[in-house]
Amino acid sequence: MLVTESLKSVWLLAARGGAAVVFGALTLVWPQLTLLALAWVFGAYALVDGVVLMGSAWRHRHERRPALVCAGAGALGIVAGVATALWPGLTALALVIMAGAWAIVTGCLELWVATRMRHELPHAWFWRASAVVSVGAGVLLWLRPDAGAVAIAFVLGVYALIAGGLWLAAAWREYRAYSEQGSRSWPRSASGARVAH
Repeated sequence: MLVTESLKSVWLLAARGGAAVVFGALTLVWPQLTLLALAWVFGAYALVDGVVLMGSAWRHRHERRPALVCAGAGALGIVAGVATALWPGLTALALVIMAGAWAIVTGCLELWVATRMRHELPHAWFWRASAVVSVGAGVLLWLRPDAGAVAIAFVLGVYALIAGGLWLAAAWREYRAYSEQGSRSWPRSASGARVAH
């Protein structure tokens, strides 16, 4: 059961990091990115990120308050993703307000969870670092509400690449930790060879 739960945690971290890296790469390398295209890409990323956060909340449901906060951040991501992708006639100002609010609120909620569960989360500092980057990106967006699609894409893309890298590093670190723990837990025969049950 421990191995199964650990692998679930690794996959959740990897999924979140992978989605962020893909989103960041798309927004930075897509030439002549239009506002509509940016809204669709951001909506898809926020939706995936929200679903992963909901899964993380379910995994830590025994910790009621952190799980509820994590679920709240996930629900916010899902709502932001759907609303941004389906909003007809979305303006740059509306996208900046929505994306900035999503980044700031999600970052603050994640920071609270990481601080509250710093002893339970083996990668709590990754959560904190990602939360700080998220809040920073949201503040930058709100400081320039008149920014165009290219500027919005640059801020969101850099944020997503940094956050995605942190989540992928956390996934790799947790995978290695549990792999080493699993290899040490195998019994050995008298000759020193490992024996599987």
